[in-house]
Amino acid sequence: MRSSKYTEHYTDTFITFKEIMRTVSNIYHNCVPDKIKTEEILIN
Repeated sequence: MRSSKYTEHYTDTFITFKEIMRTVSNIYHNCVPDKIKTEEILIN
């Protein structure tokens, strides 16, 4: 029982982490000016 509870918790945490990363990515793409994004592409 203990291991299945741990697995559930791990899965929930992982899903939450993915949601947070998606949100951060969306905010970044919406807020960062095009000039900075273009310079970043040129640097890479």
